[in-house]
Amino acid sequence: MIHIRQTKDSDLDYIISFAKKLSAFNRKNHSITSKYDDHEPVLQAIAERMRTAFRTRDENSLFLIAEDGRTPLGYVFAKIYEETQIADNGTGRMGLLSDLFVDETARGMGLGQKLIDKTMEWFKSRGIRRVKLHTYSWNRAAQKVYEKNGFAEYAVSYEKFI
Repeated sequence: MIHIRQTKDSDLDYIISFAKKLSAFNRKNHSITSKYDDHEPVLQAIAERMRTAFRTRDENSLFLIAEDGRTPLGYVFAKIYEETQIADNGTGRMGLLSDLFVDETARGMGLGQKLIDKTMEWFKSRGIRRVKLHTYSWNRAAQKVYEKNGFAEYAVSYEKFI
């Protein structure tokens, strides 16, 4: 039985582990990056970012865990923030679906969708009408899920290694 729940203080290690797995997944699929930098400092910075975000979580942040009884299988991290006045595509209070990860052993079970549903419910309950997220251009599976949930592309980034 799959269950989505709010995190507890004891979940910090799971959150950090999942955030690192998400980074490793992204790094593996964006292989050109690995030629130019060391991933270990990135993982350390991600762990510190998540540790700080988790320990300072408040009414404007959300951490959820997806689990099958006792085993955590994925997580979501979302927050509400104030978009700056220089944002070309809208300002004001909005949501950011920052991280979404489902362990590869549990993919295809609908956990990502359940995490998105709970996150959207949380945003709506706080009066948020606009939610942003970011995904990589190579991640067509994620793009399909987000588009199915009503998200639309609003920016494109480019990079070049020289």
